Amino acid sequence: MEHWFAIYTKSRTEKKVADRLADQHIEVYCPVQTVLRQWSDRKKKVKVAVFPSYVFVKFQDDHERLRILQTPGVVNFVRHLGADAKIRPKEIEAIQNLLGEYEEVSVEPLEKGDKVQIQHGGMKGQQGKIIIAQKDKVIVYIESLGLSLKAEVSKAKVKKVGKEEEEKSGKYHF
Repeated sequence: MEHWFAIYTKSRTEKKVADRLADQHIEVYCPVQTVLRQWSDRKKKVKVAVFPSYVFVKFQDDHERLRILQTPGVVNFVRHLGADAKIRPKEIEAIQNLLGEYEEVSVEPLEKGDKVQIQHGGMKGQQGKIIIAQKDKVIVYIESLGLSLKAEVSKAKVKKVGKEEEEKSGKYHF
């Protein structure tokens, strides 16, 4: 199984880097979406990278890896545990399917204090506040019907709806 690898790029150079790598016959994937941007005198639809400063590549050997690193705009490979982070083909396919299904997709980090709404499961529709953000899960504090509930939820099952300021009323004490 051939894996994909993520590379860091200089800011706002994702599409140029992808074009340069493709010109070198390196398999590359730069997920983009069309967004409406406002300038002072007009509005225009532009294609922007879904993952700012990231491009995905496949390569065969160390020679191709070196060519990727020497490409203008490439900063480095994303590393995990001292090696280039491998991305399974099915994860890239999931991104492609998601982008094919939805017009607007955004990647936002979830942080402690963010207000979220649960999108799936028995708690669907409930809103809460993130009290702990982990790698792929969040602990959400939910208060409804006069009861307090702390739930561990997959990040994929919540949607950010805002960031609450720390309340001085003592409502959230942990």
